[in-house]
Amino acid sequence: AHSNTAAALDAVDAQASSSNTITAATMGRTRPTIGNKQQRAKIWAREKTQKREEKDKRKEQRRKKRSRQHDLLRDGGELGEGLEPALQPRTLENTREEEPTRVLEGDAEILRDEADDEFAAHEYREGFSGEPHPDFVPPKVLVTTRPRPSKELFRFVADLISVVPNAFFYPRRHFSVQDICRKGSEQNFSHVIVLSERAKKCNGLILSKLPHGPTAFFKVSNVQVSDSVPGAGRRTEHQPEILLNNFTTRLGRRVGRMLSSLFYSKPAFQGRQCVTFHNQRDYIFVRHHRYIFEERPVDKRKRKVIARLQELGPRFTLRLRWLQDGTFDTKFGAYEWLHRRKQMDVSRRKFHL
Repeated sequence: AHSNTAAALDAVDAQASSSNTITAATMGRTRPTIGNKQQRAKIWAREKTQKREEKDKRKEQRRKKRSRQHDLLRDGGELGEGLEPALQPRTLENTREEEPTRVLEGDAEILRDEADDEFAAHEYREGFSGEPHPDFVPPKVLVTTRPRPSKELFRFVADLISVVPNAFFYPRRHFSVQDICRKGSEQNFSHVIVLSERAKKCNGLILSKLPHGPTAFFKVSNVQVSDSVPGAGRRTEHQPEILLNNFTTRLGRRVGRMLSSLFYSKPAFQGRQCVTFHNQRDYIFVRHHRYIFEERPVDKRKRKVIARLQELGPRFTLRLRWLQDGTFDTKFGAYEWLHRRKQMDVSRRKFHL
């Protein structure tokens, strides 16, 4: 009986050791013959460092080869071997699911629609005499807040008014948003902006185009006023340039045109100021910069032009929640687009703007 028990234990030990060996070999991280855990960790770290160094060496060789071939092309020499394509990492942007409403460059139908939409009147056009075209309507923006706003919200309002030309602040008092839209239309305002807040932080923005809409509601996050932006410069009265990045769908182009219609569409280039609306994964990052171009020497033969930026502030992030046809009316208004989280956020690679 004793011999049978010993044989059974030996069989169990042999099976356990064989399973451990298979597991270690399958993982491929350490050698299965090394029983010391610290030694296995050292060998694994050494192999990992060696692989990283080899990868960096191959990357540097590709970079030097591309640099040599670019120099040959510049000097009129023969190119020789073809350029190796740069390796691109997989991201959510370059693996994005195809959107059926994606707009192609130069789409004639889209251009005709945009030439006759609600924002076309705010695009600057010159007449025969050099003066603004009679149909051009300069934007006039009414800015207000929720009832009883905090001091922090007033700081953001002050920055917003300084960035958006021809913007005027009016206290909210007891008026509803519908009353404000109606009064703004009577006073020839072209847009209404209503800011909301929670815990003394701005968390919402209603933007309504007067007098017939549309109206959009954005969630606001990551607000930094100009005083809290590191190294922020001082703004001037010049009209800024407007940069719209990555608005590629029909909804995205409509939202981009709505945001750009807040600004006078004839920028003063001598001011070198620009307001950027950068869409990435349906988040719209808003930044305000001043730029300057400088030429710097690279070596004895080369000089390159670089762009230096100075942020002016404020900075904040928008995310569209709904777009409504007509002015603000959440009870009877018709929605052009409404974000339904449980239906639309099932895939991380699906974007709408």
